[in-house]
Amino acid sequence: MLIATYDPSTNPLNAYEWVFPLLECIHIPSFALSVGTIALVDVRLLGLGFREQSPAKLVKDTMLYTVTGLAIVITSGLLLFTTDPLRYYYNSSFRIKITFLVLAIIFNFTIHRSVALKATASTAATKLVGIVSIFLWVGVVFGGLFYAFTD
Repeated sequence: MLIATYDPSTNPLNAYEWVFPLLECIHIPSFALSVGTIALVDVRLLGLGFREQSPAKLVKDTMLYTVTGLAIVITSGLLLFTTDPLRYYYNSSFRIKITFLVLAIIFNFTIHRSVALKATASTAATKLVGIVSIFLWVGVVFGGLFYAFTD
């Protein structure tokens, strides 16, 4: 059986001690930007706020911020991953985070977007979509937080 090995010192991103924290300083706010704009739509779908705007208007008004945040968070996340890919890969919290991230992105750009663009009032269906969306994004957050505490 072949055991994969990786020497993190060979990665140029590991050559300077300030690069990883700098990437984290880009990664976390971009994630907050994208998830925050999605959460605005979720709050509207749940009927808890922004009642003066339709969910469709909120989706259209926040889409640029959502997509920009996701593009930056994915790019910075991939760079962070390269600093020690085996450690990330074998960490169960990281795998949970990535699973939730993929599901959340797919859900956001399919069902969530479709329902938000068609919704005119808060119904059981729109509330369910808002709840599922929040659950998926919270899963991403918890996976990321627990990565630091698990091996």
